[in-house]
Amino acid sequence: MLVLLAAALACVPYLAGRSAYDAQMRTVREQSASRHQITVQSTGDTYGALSRSGTRTAPVRWTDGQGLSHTDFADVPSDTARGERVRIWVNAAGEPARPPLERGSAVETGWFTGAATAAVLVLVFLGVRAAVAVAYDRRRYAHWAAQWEIVEPQWSKRLPT
Repeated sequence: MLVLLAAALACVPYLAGRSAYDAQMRTVREQSASRHQITVQSTGDTYGALSRSGTRTAPVRWTDGQGLSHTDFADVPSDTARGERVRIWVNAAGEPARPPLERGSAVETGWFTGAATAAVLVLVFLGVRAAVAVAYDRRRYAHWAAQWEIVEPQWSKRLPT
């Protein structure tokens, strides 16, 4: 049983982590290909909660490559003042978007998935082991009780009922 666990721990977490990494890297490549940065002008004050990346939302305006003017809301550095020019990410449709995921995100996802898979395998192994032990003990105790029913009257010099 331990050999099976060792074999599973050697292969399954790696395969799960690698699969998650590959899927995340496809997303990284797709986002990197479809998103780019443009320069916009802030048309208002920033508002909202400060994000983990140090940005807040602000109204912005820009002109695209075809000369069309756009206004939207985008995440900008929290200290951006009205009228200031900043760089933001836009998607293929020209709408403000989050920055593309980076390779580090895919690596983290792969490691986390592999570690979580290993933990689940160990927990499943321990659960199955405990269930087998309980079933074995029940059978053993039932056998012991049946044997005791035979031996106890002779041992205590009591007549069976």
